[in-house]
Amino acid sequence: MKILHLFSDWKWTGPAEPVVNLCHTLQQRGHEVTLAYRRPPFEAPESVEKGVKEKGIKGIDIFRLAPISKPYHIYRLKTLISDIKGISRYIDQDGFEVVNVHSSHDHIVGGLAVRASRRHPPVIRMDHKRDSLNADLISRWFFRRYTDGLITFSEKSKKKLIEELGFPQQRVVKVHPALDLRRFDPKRRYRDMRSVFGIPQDAAVVGIVARFQKYRRTDLLLEAFSELIKTVPDARLLLVGRSSQMHKSVLEPIKRLGLKNNNIVLAGYRKEDYLDTLACMDIFTLISPGSDGTARALREAMAMGKPVVVTRRGMLPELVQNGITGFVVQENPEALYQALLPMVKDEKLCSPMGRSAHDIAHKEFRLEHQAEEVEAFYQRILEKVPSA
Repeated sequence: MKILHLFSDWKWTGPAEPVVNLCHTLQQRGHEVTLAYRRPPFEAPESVEKGVKEKGIKGIDIFRLAPISKPYHIYRLKTLISDIKGISRYIDQDGFEVVNVHSSHDHIVGGLAVRASRRHPPVIRMDHKRDSLNADLISRWFFRRYTDGLITFSEKSKKKLIEELGFPQQRVVKVHPALDLRRFDPKRRYRDMRSVFGIPQDAAVVGIVARFQKYRRTDLLLEAFSELIKTVPDARLLLVGRSSQMHKSVLEPIKRLGLKNNNIVLAGYRKEDYLDTLACMDIFTLISPGSDGTARALREAMAMGKPVVVTRRGMLPELVQNGITGFVVQENPEALYQALLPMVKDEKLCSPMGRSAHDIAHKEFRLEHQAEEVEAFYQRILEKVPSA
């Protein structure tokens, strides 16, 4: 198959890495894959462009793919029209059989470009949203007119797309989210990050990885932890990540709750030693998925053999088997506290959960498995909507 992926971003955030990994795996399976992405406006340490080059994928940045996300972006309208015409010609010249779009902007551009092309290949939208795609009147009209298939990562989102968007069930598929599992080996020797963070070797460490924006509700976890350390005073809460909202979402609750610096470790953003940091955690927790609705940090922790505690937000309960790989609880401090306390106090409870989390992650989050499911869906849609 000749497959064109459109991705209207240049930043290495949210769905960027999963999109690049999918393209790479489809390419390894013998497909001709091209990823059209937005060119970085400046030299950046991480970008889609660098990810494409590292994976050896055919990538192009000849289209602007600049979203009109704010009123003053109206000047980009001319560029949008130019992209539609250019992508339409590119589809015809290179003979693409499938066009896979990933965001609202490249869906608009790709959908209109396909309709303007001579080939009319099917347009497949991949749903990376935390709470799935919008289902207002305009969205329903656009999806029905300019979309041939929808790929999502959770049963909850699949149900919403069918019921609220009114999309035919046979044109919607749930595929497994995936990771490059070769990176995650809990038996490997990792750097001693406890010494780096000043954490005693025998202290129980509860960890979270997130962009600490207000909607991530880190305050609930901090409240739960303030109760936890009354019983287990040596426990540590390791917060990995950063955000422009750090002061309101993390620092103010810490001050309000009277939490001490030795109990709370602010690790900031970790890159080179990210896996080492995950390895030093005993328990991983997540309150809400971020912009990547598939909760990649949670799945990475599971792949590292960490037992987990999550809420019922988004697809989190679909990733965690309650009582087997961890606990799924209500979104409040008391429920988080009640789940974390026995895990912190009893290593014998955590160990089998961690092993189960590892085994399930390495079975279900395989890139090859995801690519097989996506490939099969492409084929199904092609049989119903053949290109010229």
